[in-house]
Amino acid sequence: MKWFITDMDGTFLNDKKEVAPNAQDVVVKLQDKGSKFIIATGRPDIAVKHYYYNLGMNDVVISNNGSLIRNLKTGEIVYQKSFTIDEVETIYNMFKELNDDVIEFHVYTLNYIYCNKLSFSMARMKRLEENMPDELKTPMYIHDDIIGEIKKNKEDCQKIMMIAKDHEKVEKFYKKVSKVLDVDGTFSATDFFDIMPKGCNKGTAIEKLAQHYNYPIDKCVVFGDNFNDKEMFDVAGWSVCPDNASTAIQNMCDEVIGNNNDFSVIKYVEDYYKKIK
Repeated sequence: MKWFITDMDGTFLNDKKEVAPNAQDVVVKLQDKGSKFIIATGRPDIAVKHYYYNLGMNDVVISNNGSLIRNLKTGEIVYQKSFTIDEVETIYNMFKELNDDVIEFHVYTLNYIYCNKLSFSMARMKRLEENMPDELKTPMYIHDDIIGEIKKNKEDCQKIMMIAKDHEKVEKFYKKVSKVLDVDGTFSATDFFDIMPKGCNKGTAIEKLAQHYNYPIDKCVVFGDNFNDKEMFDVAGWSVCPDNASTAIQNMCDEVIGNNNDFSVIKYVEDYYKKIK
């Protein structure tokens, strides 16, 4: 039996960050037949809670580009790899040396997204989540002294995310960081650059999950649309991307399907579960 892992933004979600009207029905039926449907996202899992519960999911979420695998229903952590607080502080101090007020800096932990001001992406998230119950909203922690607050709260940090239109600047910054620390970096969306502990990506997370469940990785079908999905394309049995992905991404995949705005991923999964006896 096949099992499915999907990226969210630009892949499973449409451009308005919505799921297909029939998505819950498809996911629940697929799970009832003994298959798996799992989210793999650059976001922290605390930022996809409303999707997870509204879709009727009951499994793990691969989040922070693979540095955390956690079951949101039970709280069980299957895998996590975190920065030390000293590493986070080093990266933050180097970031401050850039003296660029336009670049936004976020720290993702098990419990919050930390930011020193209400960033563009957090403001957008607040708007999208405005009418949701509080328990499904993304927990945000906005404070001038984010490092001091992370220390005070004894937080584990799995990812740092920077938003910048100047890609060259953040890539140069990443190279500088990687000279002093063991890190991995990737663009997870057009202007979103992620820095994770070394060895963390969606591909290694899928390998850990296959081991955890004793599931054959060649039966894993993955969906993605961006460069942070490359490693999962490499390890999975079959890789699929929507046609809104760039040509470079399409060339990495085994199959190209319709657009994310047509909810092509859920159609693909629905076609599969209808064939399961």
